[in-house]
Amino acid sequence: MHIAGYKENIHKHGDHVLIVHCVDHRKHLQYGMYVSPKAIAMAPGNPDSATHAFHREDVKANELLVKTREKMKEFGIEAEFVKMSGDPGECIVRKAEESGAEFIVTGCRGLGTIRRTFMGSVSDYIMHHSDVPVFVCRH
Repeated sequence: MHIAGYKENIHKHGDHVLIVHCVDHRKHLQYGMYVSPKAIAMAPGNPDSATHAFHREDVKANELLVKTREKMKEFGIEAEFVKMSGDPGECIVRKAEESGAEFIVTGCRGLGTIRRTFMGSVSDYIMHHSDVPVFVCRH
């Protein structure tokens, strides 16, 4: 769901919006090598490669948060932004519990059945582990 759809269908004046973005560095640590979805492999055990990959992910996350902050302002929605590191599903559920969230809004990437079965999905994890209602918005 785009921010416009969130504002039109869910947001109420006075809501406290917490946007959580989780950077999952585990893919860079698997067997001492970086493995991306594009199956690019770097030298096993090279700490500089992992550090560079971590930095690239953090830069991308910061750029995404800046763009999201600008969009939220554009739509007149005040929000708090949090960047975390770890398993995205676990981070989001934990932050929702810590902050006393009343519900969670998340997107889904539309993974195919086979990919979702083997990889799992963040939205599935959140739905099954959250103590509050979860709205899953397809893109």
